[in-house]
Amino acid sequence: MKNPLHKRYLRELKQDAGKYLVLFLFLTLTIGFVSGFQVADSSMTKAYDESFEKYKIEDGHFTLAVKADKELKSKLKKEHLKLSEIFYKDVERKNEHSVRIYTQNDDVNKICVMDGKFPENKDEIIIDRLYAENNGIAIGDKFDVDGKKFTVSGVAAFSNYSALFKNNTDMMFDANKFTVAMVTKKGFERFSDDELHYCYAYRWNYRGYSEQKASDKSDDVKDILKETGLLTDFVKASDNQAITFTGEDMGGDLVMIITLLYIVMVVLAFVFAVTTRSTIEKEASTIGTLRALGYTRGELIRHYLTLPIRVTLISAVIGNILGYTCMKDVVVDIYYHSYSLPTYETIWNTEAFWLTTVVPCLIVFAIVLLILVSMMHLPPLQFLRHELRKKKKKGVIHLPEFKFFTRFRLRIVFQNISAYLPLFLGVFFASFLLFFGMMMSPLLQNFKTEVIHSEIAKYQYILKAPVQTETKGAEKYAVMSLQTERGEEITVYGVEEDSTYLKDAKIPSGKNKVLLSDGFLEKYGLKEGGKVTLEKKYEDDSYTFTVSGTYDYPATLSVFMSMENFNRIFDYDEDYFNGYFTDKKIKDIDSSMVASIITQDDLTVIADQLEDSMGDMMWLMCAFSVFLYVLVIYLLAKMIVEKNEQSISMIKILGYSDKEAGSLYNRATGVVLVISLLLVIPICHFTMMAIYYVMMQQFNGWLTYYVAPWVYPAMIAIGIVCYLVVHMIQMKRIRRIPMGRALKDME
Repeated sequence: MKNPLHKRYLRELKQDAGKYLVLFLFLTLTIGFVSGFQVADSSMTKAYDESFEKYKIEDGHFTLAVKADKELKSKLKKEHLKLSEIFYKDVERKNEHSVRIYTQNDDVNKICVMDGKFPENKDEIIIDRLYAENNGIAIGDKFDVDGKKFTVSGVAAFSNYSALFKNNTDMMFDANKFTVAMVTKKGFERFSDDELHYCYAYRWNYRGYSEQKASDKSDDVKDILKETGLLTDFVKASDNQAITFTGEDMGGDLVMIITLLYIVMVVLAFVFAVTTRSTIEKEASTIGTLRALGYTRGELIRHYLTLPIRVTLISAVIGNILGYTCMKDVVVDIYYHSYSLPTYETIWNTEAFWLTTVVPCLIVFAIVLLILVSMMHLPPLQFLRHELRKKKKKGVIHLPEFKFFTRFRLRIVFQNISAYLPLFLGVFFASFLLFFGMMMSPLLQNFKTEVIHSEIAKYQYILKAPVQTETKGAEKYAVMSLQTERGEEITVYGVEEDSTYLKDAKIPSGKNKVLLSDGFLEKYGLKEGGKVTLEKKYEDDSYTFTVSGTYDYPATLSVFMSMENFNRIFDYDEDYFNGYFTDKKIKDIDSSMVASIITQDDLTVIADQLEDSMGDMMWLMCAFSVFLYVLVIYLLAKMIVEKNEQSISMIKILGYSDKEAGSLYNRATGVVLVISLLLVIPICHFTMMAIYYVMMQQFNGWLTYYVAPWVYPAMIAIGIVCYLVVHMIQMKRIRRIPMGRALKDME
């Protein structure tokens, strides 16, 4: 015979339709997004991993000052590698965008044509898909490069540029103002050889090397090249951000999203548990009767477990269906808007099913079961008497002589303290997500403002050799790159002690004394008077400097010293320089002698790219946080009203209006919410600060931690608005509670 308790499920579902509908929608959308994220991530990760062999991605590359001779090539081939020329030319467009031009090479770093075709004529060009998307360039459009006109024949994903890093030492890639492109050999000859880079890529003949073995062999290759004195750049594939950044970021995103799901599930499981506990307290007499009639604890536990588990399971199944359909496409669009990835195929992900279906159900099962077991151990008589506490109260809390309404609300808070704990946890988690979503855009804007405010000059010319200019206001300086012990690039400036461009900088004249940029000091925990050691790239020379102060220059991690010290320390002539600070363009120096020109756009590229890549995700996170606010407040406020229906009915009999009843019970929840917000905001601040500093240690460069002053009051305002929405909903419920409710339940 079927268990008669099963007939209660539909009735319970109908009675609590609002609660279960909200939970169902929230769970379905959350699990759907996470499932879609995992499916998209695993599918695109597989395509990314397979691209290394499918498109013959390099195992490393190096750049020489001149073309390699036969002797050097012969010596390198003894290392069991295949060497390929991947010469390129860096040229500029009129809008100051950078274009790196290659010719077609089928031996290494092949490209995936996403739309269109390879160039066939000297006036055709194929460019990166993401750059074309960001700049509104379509196939067939004219593309001006270095004063030469080309027609875009196609858009593609360059396998060795899945993230568009112009330089491997850059903190962030730039898909807005930098692109790689490919032309025919005749098209390549249209550009001047002044910007020609003698770059070579290598691939091991044996494809089974371990990562450590491949790294050791790359070091052997680098040692051979260092002996020539011609090496200007050397990058292993494992250290190449243009290749590896995408794969590492996708893996990190997935861990974050799965963690997000489980935290949400724990919060919702506590909500399920608290509301189930409230239901048991409300139905205590019924449970006592059923136990007296012979129903076991196990049967009742299974009964009260059924609806939470079924709602979670159905939500998970429907969420997974959404994940494999529309949600997956949303995530794919996010990835394609950030990275230059090749085409992919959706693959069935068994792990995604387990992580987004089985594990959430287990979390809800474990937490709700724990609450049920702790309550169902009581004997039937205590249920009949509504004595559901393990120990009887020794006494009530004595409150000060507050006004009646104040004391009444405090009693409500103390009586429902177990329900307010999940509210606090939910508010903390929602606030943390909201805080992260709201702080990032102001942080990036603040960084851009600081960079613009502290820029040394409108133009920083870096020359290939000292060249004189008659440009008025141009000031000489010297610059070079060193690196920290862990390989992070540091820009070293040698400037005039009375520099007109670094007005606030007190350039030290003492031996080996330097100023450090604020970011350098902050990131490495250095202090004034301390020592810092830097090394030359690809050489064994190292230099130790004494920190005499700081200079506000957030654009890069930098060291500033007098030009006299610069030339002495690095063994240059007394009058050596290789750059100019100027607020005007220099027109009397041949472009072939200019290595690069640093402008404001170059300094703010990090913030621009991060804002472009993460902007949509931040707004999505804010929306999710607000939804979570409303969900948690609604469910717990609803539970407290339902739990106190008899009391609300009684105060209506005593003459209190619906509005006064609502102000007693709903406002108690509002007070707890405001207190929770005031407590969690500083917790969010310090937690985010700790996470941020750890996160930034993994990147090249430094973005100073900053929270806009308006973020904190905005978080409180959003929480209060969410409460007011819930308050209006709960007022309708309070109005529907009849005065006869108290008389029916009189004992």
